[in-house]
Amino acid sequence: MRLKTFQAATMSEAMDLVRRSLGEDAIIVSTYTHRNGGGVEITAAVEQHTEDDFATPEAQALRYGQGNGRLFVPDEDFTSAAPEQVAELLAGALGWHGVPARIAERLTQAAQRVGLDDPLGALAEALDEVYRFPGLSSDNRPLILIGPPGSGKTIASAKIAARCVMDRRAVQVVSCDVSRAAAGEQLAALCRVMTTPFTEVADARELGQAVDAVSADTKLVIDTAGINLFDAADRKAIKTLIDASGAEPVAVFAAGTDAMETGELAGQAAALGARRFIATRLDTARRLGALVTAADLGGLAFADAGASPFVGQGFLRLDPLGLAHRLLADPDAVAVDASQTSAPKPAVFKAAE
Repeated sequence: MRLKTFQAATMSEAMDLVRRSLGEDAIIVSTYTHRNGGGVEITAAVEQHTEDDFATPEAQALRYGQGNGRLFVPDEDFTSAAPEQVAELLAGALGWHGVPARIAERLTQAAQRVGLDDPLGALAEALDEVYRFPGLSSDNRPLILIGPPGSGKTIASAKIAARCVMDRRAVQVVSCDVSRAAAGEQLAALCRVMTTPFTEVADARELGQAVDAVSADTKLVIDTAGINLFDAADRKAIKTLIDASGAEPVAVFAAGTDAMETGELAGQAAALGARRFIATRLDTARRLGALVTAADLGGLAFADAGASPFVGQGFLRLDPLGLAHRLLADPDAVAVDASQTSAPKPAVFKAAE
C-alpha cells in the first residue's frame, strides 16, 4: 500500500491533489485542519499491484489473505521465531488482550497452519482466514448505527458524514436520540461545520418520513440512542426504527471493554440484522480482546475503526495486518498507526526477554 500526505488551502483542493496523484481508488486515512487559516492536510493510501511493491522475491510469492485477495509484504521489525514457538507467542499476546481461551486457540491453530516463522504475518493470515474485513460500504444504502450507551455512535455518524463530504457525495444525518439531553445539538453542531443537512426525529413514524424525503443519490446516516441490547423492550424499540428506515444496522463497540460482554452484545446486534461493526476508542484502549470477540461470537465483520475523538481525523481502515499490528504491539510504546507497515516491538517478545 502506498501512503502519501497532501496539503492545500482548502479541503476540496486537497482532495483534487489526492485524486490526481493516487487516482479515484485512493482511501482517505486521516484529515487535519490547521488553525488560523493554515490549510488542511489529508493522508491517503492506495493499493499497489506491481512487483515493485514487494520487498523480496519471497514476498512476491507469499499470498496474504486468500479470503480477501491481498498480498502480505513481510518487511516488519518483528523478531522471527521457530514455527513451533509462534503458537506460544501468539497465545500469550491474545491472552494479554483478554481474548477468550477458545477463540485464542482457534486463531493460534489457524496461524500454525500458515507455517510462517513471522508471528505478525502468521497472525494476519489467521485473522484474514477466520474473520471478514469489508470496511464501510461506499454505496448509498442508508446506515443506522446501534450499540450500547457511550460506544461512540454520534462521533461515528459524524465521521461517516465527513467522509462523504470529502468524497463530494451528498449526505444527510438523522438523529433518533431523544433520550439524552443535548445529544441532537451535538450532532447538529458537527453537521453545521460540515454544511451537512441534519434532521432530528422523535419516533419511527417521523424517521420513515425523513427517509422518504431523502433523494436516492444521498447517503443517509442515522444515529440512535444508546440501548441495553440485552433488554427485550430496548431491542424491540430499536428494531422498529430499523424497519422504519430500511437502513443497514451497523453496530458500534468500544475497545477496552469486557470481551465476553461485548461478544454477547454483538450476538444481540446480529439478531437485529447487523452484519458489521465499527470499533471505537482505539486511541485510548490497551486491550482489544473485545473487538476480536465481537467478530467471533457475534459473527460480525470488521468495518472501519475510530482512533480519535476528532471528526476530522476520520476512520482507520482496519484490515487483518493492521489488527495484527495492534494485537502484537508493545502497549507501553507509542500508539500504532495501522496504516503504516512498521510497529513497535510486540509486547509478548518484550515480556519474554
